[in-house]
Amino acid sequence: MTPWKRIHIPHPKRKFPNPLVHESMISLRNYKGTLRQAVMRNNGREKPAFLVTNDFDMPLELIVGNYARRWRVEDGIAEAVKFFHLNALSSPILVKVHFDVVMTMVADTLYTMLAHKLRGFEDCDAPKIYRHFVRGKGTIIVKDRIVNVIYPRRAHNPILRAVPWDDLPCTLPGLSRAKLGLSFQ
Repeated sequence: MTPWKRIHIPHPKRKFPNPLVHESMISLRNYKGTLRQAVMRNNGREKPAFLVTNDFDMPLELIVGNYARRWRVEDGIAEAVKFFHLNALSSPILVKVHFDVVMTMVADTLYTMLAHKLRGFEDCDAPKIYRHFVRGKGTIIVKDRIVNVIYPRRAHNPILRAVPWDDLPCTLPGLSRAKLGLSFQ
């Protein structure tokens, strides 16, 4: 039995670049031939990850790195399904399904853009951004064609205050070009 060995995955943003990997050859029922199996732990997940491939020539570090990129894509899809309720599409009609998917991707992009403006939250997912910055109470006062949004006192308000809100449009085209004001208590 081959012992566990530590490998290095050369990716600058990887949180766990040195997982432990155990490599072995296996055979599966109803499959002719031998397969290469890599069991990985210390990769940021609670349970070990099992990778199975028929590529015997590729270096182990490259196999693990390729799978890690695929997992990031799958994590993004899982987040969209869970947070944006992508599995509860509004209609079985194909056009509406496509519209729902496009709107989900737009929403995800907007959350990502907001996260990039929030110091310390640049890499957060949409549910965390929603929980800390979007969900909550506030007061909206509309008077003399001015829409003033007043944020109550919250722990994350200093981060919101630090965002350059001057880059936002000052008028709201859907409300007869009413002016927008943001203030924090």
